[in-house]
Amino acid sequence: MIDIHTHILPSVDDGSSDIVETFKIIHEACRAGFSDVFATSHYIEGEYEFNKTDREFIIEAIMEKVKKEGIDINIHIGAEGYISNELPDLIENGIVPTLGESRYILFELPLKAKVMYTDEVISKLIKMKLIPIIAHPERYELIQDDPNIVIDWIEQGALLQCNYASIIGRYGTSAKETLFKLLDADAVHFLGTDNHRSGSIYTRMDDILHEFKKKIGRDKLRELSEFNPRYILSNEQFEADEPKKIKKKKFF
Repeated sequence: MIDIHTHILPSVDDGSSDIVETFKIIHEACRAGFSDVFATSHYIEGEYEFNKTDREFIIEAIMEKVKKEGIDINIHIGAEGYISNELPDLIENGIVPTLGESRYILFELPLKAKVMYTDEVISKLIKMKLIPIIAHPERYELIQDDPNIVIDWIEQGALLQCNYASIIGRYGTSAKETLFKLLDADAVHFLGTDNHRSGSIYTRMDDILHEFKKKIGRDKLRELSEFNPRYILSNEQFEADEPKKIKKKKFF
């Protein structure tokens, strides 16, 4: 499996606290069956402004130790950019890295507030020949209230990454229900752990994968966890299936 969303870099954001914790997480990822992990620490202006050059330096040092210890895993550069009007410029200026230096860029929205310029940012990124991936849409109140909003984003050219642990209710009932709706609508393209610390998501992967197999089957799970992420590793264009309209529940 390939994990495209993690917070494993030490002392960078609200993820791993130090290098010892980082290597605990890496060992857990390897035991859970991940061959490749993207280190996508937050980039939030005024809060977490860790730039691409510094990320590269740390990842290079981590990979040296990974190879020395014989851990069978690859760590790739990335970031979880926080949406802003400046995000396209930050990417273009080499401050916020894409996933593995590919055309794919991971970014997030606020959990509770509505951003009026989301379509504009997606459009700008696509004009830059980038492929936007929206992180954990099932967690946003905006999408929980109306999951069909994502269809417009997908039609624009954006892709969606949902969190593995949403299926076991880690982020609440609404996030789990919204994940199910997005899966049923063929509106999920990647899965990621969004892992922040040891003893967390990677240690629950057996239960998580069991629930996903029950929901979408083994083949679809491999598509979301392995086959689709390989497009990012090889920097190839990914063609998403057309999503289905999500029916709203009727209340009487």
